[in-house]
Amino acid sequence: MAPDSNQLMTEADTGAPRSRKPAVSKARSSVKPKTDTVVNHVLLERLLAMAQRYRSEGNFREAMGLYWELAEDHPGTPEADAASATLLDLAANYERNAAPHMARSIYKRLLAEAD
Repeated sequence: MAPDSNQLMTEADTGAPRSRKPAVSKARSSVKPKTDTVVNHVLLERLLAMAQRYRSEGNFREAMGLYWELAEDHPGTPEADAASATLLDLAANYERNAAPHMARSIYKRLLAEAD
């Protein structure tokens, strides 16, 4: 009698060793990181462009959210660096426009990110 799906699940949950992946999977995996990197770069560029569009439209809350996401979640990328620079510029604008509490908050968060 063939095992039903419940039996198959139970066997998988017991930690029984799984069969090795075929060599073809290994060959594909060496190509995938480069593809993922290209895709990620394109997506990060799109997020940065979206943040810039929000900022130019005066939607600072949405813009700041995306800038922080880029800066904190994707450090070391050109988009994260651009987002951090823009956040620094926004903080300077807040400081000049009598909103030092906002500027200080951004400065502190940028410093924490750098640590």
